[in-house]
Amino acid sequence: MTVGNTDECKNIANVIDLHCDTLSKSYDMRVPLTSRELAAGLDRLPDGVRLCQCMAIFIPDRYRGEAAEAYFDALYRHWCVQLKLYKNRLRAVTQPDEIAGALNSCAYSAILTVEGGAALGGKLDNVRRLWDLGVRMMTLTWNGANEIAGGVSTDRGFTPFGRKAVGEMEKLGMIVDVSHLSDRGFSELMDFAQRPFIASHSNSRAVCSHPRNLTDEMFKTISRSGGLVGLNYYKNFIADNGDTNSIDDLIRHACHFLELGGEDTIALGSDFDGAELPEYLDGLEKLPSFFDAMGRAGIPPHVIEKIRYKNAQRFFTSMK
Repeated sequence: MTVGNTDECKNIANVIDLHCDTLSKSYDMRVPLTSRELAAGLDRLPDGVRLCQCMAIFIPDRYRGEAAEAYFDALYRHWCVQLKLYKNRLRAVTQPDEIAGALNSCAYSAILTVEGGAALGGKLDNVRRLWDLGVRMMTLTWNGANEIAGGVSTDRGFTPFGRKAVGEMEKLGMIVDVSHLSDRGFSELMDFAQRPFIASHSNSRAVCSHPRNLTDEMFKTISRSGGLVGLNYYKNFIADNGDTNSIDDLIRHACHFLELGGEDTIALGSDFDGAELPEYLDGLEKLPSFFDAMGRAGIPPHVIEKIRYKNAQRFFTSMK
C-alpha cells in the first residue's frame, strides 16, 4: 500500500495501535508529546496516516501500593496538560463509537491505557476511578508480580484480589490485556474470564522463542475468545538474534498468526518508546513502508486493512 497526501482524504491509511509508552517517555524526558525525540510523537506522524494510538501510563515494577497510585496520578496530570496544550492536534477517545470519527477527521487521536495493574494500589475501587479518568484498557502486570498476578519473569498466577479486579474491569468494559502476564496467569485466566481479552503487544513464540511472546495455543485461545493480538516491534521479540532482524522477520509473525486462522485477530502493538526498535520501524514515519512490505510478502490488501485498524476498531466497538 502506498499512502499519499491528505488532500480530500484520498489514499489515507487508518491505523490503530494497541500499545506505546510515548506518554511515559514524554514525562520521563520532560518533553512534549510533539517532540521528534519520541518515536510516536505527534510531529512524526507522516502525511497520509490517521492514527488512533493506545497510549499507556506505564507503572514500573519498583512502584507498589500508594507509591504506584501516586506515580499514576503524576502521569495522568501530564496527560491532561498535553491534551490541553495540543487540543487542536490530539483528541482523547473514551467511547468506542468515537474511534471512527477520530480517524475520519485526519487527526492524531489517543486512547488512554495503563501498563501494570499495580496502578490500582491493591484497591478494587480504583478500577472504577481509573475508568472515570478515561482509562479503557489495562495490561494486568509488567514483568514482575503485583497485587493482581505474576508477570512473565515469575511463575505466579492470579491473587484473589486479581480475580476480583478482572471481574470489575469486565463489568465496566475496561479491556483486559495479557501482554507481560505469566504463562500460569494466562492459563488461570481461562477459568474465570467472561469477556474477550487481548495481548496488546506480543508476537509469536513459535517464530521467536522469547517468553514474552505467545505460544500457538495462547494465540488460538485469544482468537477463539474474539480478542486481539498486537504485533510488537521490539527487536528482541522479532527474532532470536534481535540485532540482525529484518522487516521480513516481523512479517513472519503476522504470516504465522494468519496460518493459525488469525485474520480477524491480528492488530498492531508497536511498543513505540518502550523498547529498542529496529531501524526499519523506529518511528511513525516508517509505517507506510511496513504496510508496503506486508503487501510484497503476499498479504492481501483487505487483510492488511484488518491488521492496520479494522480488527481493532471492531473489537473496541464490541466492548461497549
